[in-house]
Parts: sequence; structure tokens; C-alpha cells
Amino acid sequence: MALSLLTDEQIFPLVAEQVRARRPDIPVTSVSAWRAGALLGAPDDQLLRAAAESNLTLVTYDRVSIPPVLIEWGITGEEHAGVIFIDERTIAQVDLGGQVLALIAHWDQTYAWEWRNLIAFLRSAR
Repeated sequence: MALSLLTDEQIFPLVAEQVRARRPDIPVTSVSAWRAGALLGAPDDQLLRAAAESNLTLVTYDRVSIPPVLIEWGITGEEHAGVIFIDERTIAQVDLGGQVLALIAHWDQTYAWEWRNLIAFLRSAR
């Protein structure tokens, strides 16, 4: 499964738009644009399931409520399409340009990986 990205509500939709503007070859969308925003405010497990059905790797700052879902799924054998966590100490949530550059660099390095059930951390590209 090639890497396709879905940014969650904690990431401004402009980030996905700017990644696409700079690199139209990178499949990325925001949860507010995806499915006409139908999953805005959805529980984490519902968002992760929908992303998995569409082979979208979730990009998020949420290191509180997403990990317990991933642990539970690991125990029960439920699969996801990958999660890329961003740490506020590495790339500030208000640093949209840093997020854009980091997502582009990450995609360039990992787009061909098998993302099923993979978890990664985004690093600054600066």
C-alpha cells in the first residue's frame, strides 16, 4: 500500500493544501475536506477505521487518545492504514510551514513502504 495521507482536526487544512500545491504527486487531504467533512468530530476509532478502508495514513498530534485505540487494535488484530504522529516539541502545531516541509520530506523517504499497521513520528525537515 503506497503512502496516502489524511491530516486530522489538529492540523490546519491549509497544511494539506500547501503540500499538494508544492507537490501535486503527494496524495494528501485533510479530514475537513475528505468525505465533505463527514468525519469531523468523529471518535478516533471511527476515523481510523474509515481511513483504513480508504488506505489513508493518519497524521496527527494526538498522542493521548489515539495510542490506546492502536493498542486495543493490536491486541484484537484490527488493522489500520498507519499513523504518523507529530510531537509539539519537534514541530510546533502553529508551524504550518514546518509541517508542510516535514510531510514532503517524510513522504519522499517512505512513500513506498508498506504502511499497514505502521506507526511513525514526523521529524522536522529544517
